[in-house]
Amino acid sequence: MKKFIFFASIVMCLFMSTNASAQVINGSFETGTCNGAFTTVLAGQTNITGWTVGGHSVDYICFYWQASDGNRSIDLNGNGTGLLSQTIATVPGVTYGVYFDMSGNPDGAPDEKLMTVSATGATSEVFSYTADNNTHADMQWASESYQFAATTSSTLLSFVTNTPGFYGPALDNVEVIALFGQVCHRNHGKAPFKTLTIDPESVPDHLGHGDQPGPCPAP
Repeated sequence: MKKFIFFASIVMCLFMSTNASAQVINGSFETGTCNGAFTTVLAGQTNITGWTVGGHSVDYICFYWQASDGNRSIDLNGNGTGLLSQTIATVPGVTYGVYFDMSGNPDGAPDEKLMTVSATGATSEVFSYTADNNTHADMQWASESYQFAATTSSTLLSFVTNTPGFYGPALDNVEVIALFGQVCHRNHGKAPFKTLTIDPESVPDHLGHGDQPGPCPAP
């Protein structure tokens, strides 16, 4: 019995050490304290499970308009400009895809809603949505994606409004998926080193053998 437990522990440790997936908590915002049609959540408040609110505030949409997935979503402009962020576990050298749905609050100007998505150590990207034809009943959500290469074992993923006023970009259905890995293969310390593009689940093994995360530096 003790041998079985010991073996199971080893298998679990190996699984944990080689898992390159990044798990987003509450990516569709279905879990949290949301009252009425929407709840304005101020910076620092913890209404939205797994997420940190920054800036001024966001509106946590309970049922005010059609969600992309489930019943709830986010307006990144509450009573001022806001942001949502979450720290996720990542593997250095793995490139991840961030997939999310974007719309815009149709209640007021400006029509063009702008949102910046960023991850620790990566270049941020600005996304635009024109809310001139969507309604509460039909938010016409658009599927968007963003990529980043992880440089550390944890990455701060952020969604920030660039839209002034009270009617901002809407966010729902956030997911992060490991796409591929890239390491600088050290070749047992013998030159030349070379960049390998590999399955993301193989990256931890390569790092354990002395390879470095990411592409090799230019000679």
